[in-house]
Amino acid sequence: MPELPDVETFKRYLDATSLHQRISGVDVRSAYVLKGVSARELAGELKGRCFESSRRHGKHLFVRADGDVWLRLHFGMTGSLHYFKHEKQAPTHVRVLFVFANNYRLAFDDQRKFGQVGLLEDVDEFLRKRALGPDALDIDLAKFKEKLARHRGAVKTILLNQKLIAGIGNIYADEILFRARIHPATQVSALKEKTVAKLFRAARDILKKAIEAKADMDRMPKSWLLPHRGKGGKCPRCGRELRSSKIGGRTTWFCPHCQRRAL
Repeated sequence: MPELPDVETFKRYLDATSLHQRISGVDVRSAYVLKGVSARELAGELKGRCFESSRRHGKHLFVRADGDVWLRLHFGMTGSLHYFKHEKQAPTHVRVLFVFANNYRLAFDDQRKFGQVGLLEDVDEFLRKRALGPDALDIDLAKFKEKLARHRGAVKTILLNQKLIAGIGNIYADEILFRARIHPATQVSALKEKTVAKLFRAARDILKKAIEAKADMDRMPKSWLLPHRGKGGKCPRCGRELRSSKIGGRTTWFCPHCQRRAL
């Protein structure tokens, strides 16, 4: 599932390929992904406009068209963006296609159709209505400590709660906890102040480095958990076998030796 590093990579890709081009048409090939807008309304609002800028918050990408119309993109489990010119270059599961005056196209591709495409007038109002927390790369240490201090539960569950901190998903939560050497089932109330600070630093560093790697698993450091995450995987630190468990309904991978549970 696309998480903050993936969506930031999509943002930069869109900025590099699709800004300041006149939109000549919008081809909705699956209205299932449209939220709060019809295919006719989406095409009518965007045709003739240009994408002028973009903004990411957590796992959401917002693209401003001239006239202060915002396109909202959420990538669900399998969503992505592809910029191309010829139909033979089109990805396999195009759901919405934005056609530009220069005959290039930007495709919202989504195999499983859990993604969302919509229109907004006010991004901040949308974030308030969704009660989304601050972006994981915008929050400072003081606010991070405050968020954790005000909530109970397993630290993994807290990291995944988008209403507390937006952008961290299952895979990067595991990576962050591995870096910080914290067992994912550890209760937040059991974390000492210096451990919370270590967790904060780990989150920022992991997310930034994942963005630098363009969220490409093949470019992740071998010292990370990600390349070894899965059945039969070995801890890159100690070489012991990784374990998995369900925490907050999500499959969680960790090293029981390197990530001791706080008592």
